Amino acid sequence: MDAFFSFLKIFFLGLFGLIALLIILLSIPKSRLRNIILEFVGWGTTAVSAVSVVSPIDPIPDFIPVLGQIDDIGMIILGVCSLIMALYMRNQRKEMY
Repeated sequence: MDAFFSFLKIFFLGLFGLIALLIILLSIPKSRLRNIILEFVGWGTTAVSAVSVVSPIDPIPDFIPVLGQIDDIGMIILGVCSLIMALYMRNQRKEMY
């Protein structure tokens, strides 16, 4: 049992170290990794918001008169903004290299 907890301790320390390294690399303005990660996050957010709009399972159900539609409109706006960010990051990355 002690070996398992020591493995978990090493695993989480390594995970937190990796997250800290990614945060440092993301803070560098002209970093190639920053543009790649932000583009990936933009595409992922666009996909998740598109699936959320067409999914029958909503955080706020559509049968609630106004709030159900506002939820879907918010997801559409989030998806469009994420798509614009992803395309902008892709263009920036192509111009840099």
